[in-house]
Amino acid sequence: MPKSSPTISMDELRKLITTKQKYALIDVREPHELQFGMIPTAKNLPLTELPLALTLSDTEFKARYRFKKPTAKDTLILYCRTGGRSERAALFMRGKGYAARNYKGSIWEWSTIDPSVKRYGPEPRH
Repeated sequence: MPKSSPTISMDELRKLITTKQKYALIDVREPHELQFGMIPTAKNLPLTELPLALTLSDTEFKARYRFKKPTAKDTLILYCRTGGRSERAALFMRGKGYAARNYKGSIWEWSTIDPSVKRYGPEPRH
């Protein structure tokens, strides 16, 4: 398995969002972290639930997470607080055949352009 996944930059992600491209933006943080804000268009699927979530039927997935279960054909972008968990999630999903990319800057970087998103926790060690 590769040691890193393909990434997407803040500018690339912002362009996807503003031009309403087809993609699924998945926030892999835990529910208690969402109080600090989410990137626009994102849906929450905690990393800790990811392996089980992908085994759910489409109906069960949508009922639990309130968005359509991703398919291998979907463009997936994952993020977290500072990029570590989303890297693990992207690698896991790529190993399952999904086209997943990591937004390495995650919340820490996005907070520099979006006042509704706040930094929290220790500074990243990238």
